[in-house]
Amino acid sequence: MKKTFLLILFLYCTLSNAQVSFEKGYFISNNGIRTECFIRNLDWKNNPTDFKYKSQINDNDSKTETIANVQEFGIDNTVTFKRAKVKMDRSSDNLDKLSESGQPVWEENTLFLRLLVQGEATLYSYTDGNLIRYFYETKSIPLEQLTYLKYTLTKGDKSTGELKENDYYKQQLNNNVRSANTADSEITNLKYKKSDLTRYFLKYNNTDNKTKSGVISKSSKGHFHLKITPELSFISGSMNDGDSPSIDVNLDSNTNLKIGLEAEYLLPFNNNKWSLFLNPAYQKYETTKQYSRPGLFAGSPSITRNIEIKYSSIQVPIGLRYYFLINNNSKVFINAAYSFDINGKASLSFDKNTELESKSGSNFAFGVGYNFKNKFSAEIRTNTKKQLLTDYNTISVEYKAIDLVFAYTIF
Repeated sequence: MKKTFLLILFLYCTLSNAQVSFEKGYFISNNGIRTECFIRNLDWKNNPTDFKYKSQINDNDSKTETIANVQEFGIDNTVTFKRAKVKMDRSSDNLDKLSESGQPVWEENTLFLRLLVQGEATLYSYTDGNLIRYFYETKSIPLEQLTYLKYTLTKGDKSTGELKENDYYKQQLNNNVRSANTADSEITNLKYKKSDLTRYFLKYNNTDNKTKSGVISKSSKGHFHLKITPELSFISGSMNDGDSPSIDVNLDSNTNLKIGLEAEYLLPFNNNKWSLFLNPAYQKYETTKQYSRPGLFAGSPSITRNIEIKYSSIQVPIGLRYYFLINNNSKVFINAAYSFDINGKASLSFDKNTELESKSGSNFAFGVGYNFKNKFSAEIRTNTKKQLLTDYNTISVEYKAIDLVFAYTIF
């Protein structure tokens, strides 16, 4: 187990350094000089404060520029960030931290804002974890935040728990970004989210005689895949005899075939390198073993026992996966998962008489694999030890497996 973990860690570090993606871009320094270069594309989820670049794509070493020295940078046809000193409200959306006043608390920040739509009315976004804010400017209105926050209604000095919204952004757009043919309902129903605001600004910029505009920033979209996963399990284990705690009985190795499905969601950032997966698979395991243990008294003959172990379940690993891009067709990945059983049943019988039945336990799984054209994949997955007889303290059966998981993507 320790060796497997170290191997996965080594592959992660090696491939992370090997798969850096630099794409054609530019940056504009404080003195207004534009530098053409190749920028490392991290498909930023959070707005960055710096970036790495190379002057030539084949340069061995990269350089770093920061928000202190750069007023704008971008990757061609992908994303643009502009530096701005803005007043921003960081009020939380967490229910236990909601504002009670309903009024924004302004803080002055210097940020790289992501350019979403550019035209007579320009839209920007800022993301930091769960904090998402949108900004806008026009030819007559300087850059400012579109104001939106949730708050709880108060009565006297106490919160009533009633949830309210300060949606002043609708008033801002009504006053400053509205065409003659804009219906009241378009603003009333406008939600404080990227898709709605982008669509609104595009429509505004592309009406009348305004300068036409398009979507400036492109980012990864989430993708869902469903896969069939035939699996080959190499199983080993041991049993501890409750009557003789010092005796561990090594069970015979076994090879079993499992069949399952995997649901995978590629997260919409960092070039879809991260994903969440759920991989339920039916498994069945049976084994018998004969062993000897000392007699009950000193000098008495040893006792031969025959044991039979049966175990079946729907095993459900749920975990996180990371992809290393090799080229357009090939990816290597590593993953870690917590694995539990649905309808996990295990039994242990001695000499076909005494039978112990129990629910099975849970365990962790770590894997490394290869994906081809997002259609086929193969993975070696090692599972930590699982206790099959969780209802008993004096006797135990440990189950461990290494799985060879094949996958075919249905869609």
